[in-house]
Amino acid sequence: MMNMAIAMMLTLAAAKADPQDEARRAFNNCLFETHNTAVEAKKSASSFNDDIQKACTDTRKAYFDIIVKNERGYGSSQKDAEAYANEEVQSVVDAVTSAYGENLSSGATLILEK
Repeated sequence: MMNMAIAMMLTLAAAKADPQDEARRAFNNCLFETHNTAVEAKKSASSFNDDIQKACTDTRKAYFDIIVKNERGYGSSQKDAEAYANEEVQSVVDAVTSAYGENLSSGATLILEK
């Protein structure tokens, strides 16, 4: 039984990283940094909302592009792939925006993903 557990851990460790998950993590962490900086500066929620919509353009584009590429690989049309990618990107932004509203008064910050 122990050998099977060790074998599974080694297999998982050897597995290649998922490029889409890596792009999502980079984008998410960039937004988290934007969030944390704004919390420390005590920016208003409306100011933060304006900033977060324009933040992290490089990582946002990388995440969007990899989603589109993957969706196209699954047979989606360009239009559908882009629509799905926009929804996914916006859901990450919305989650951080929601967290900001909750964290502004307490000063809580978000922990970056590793």
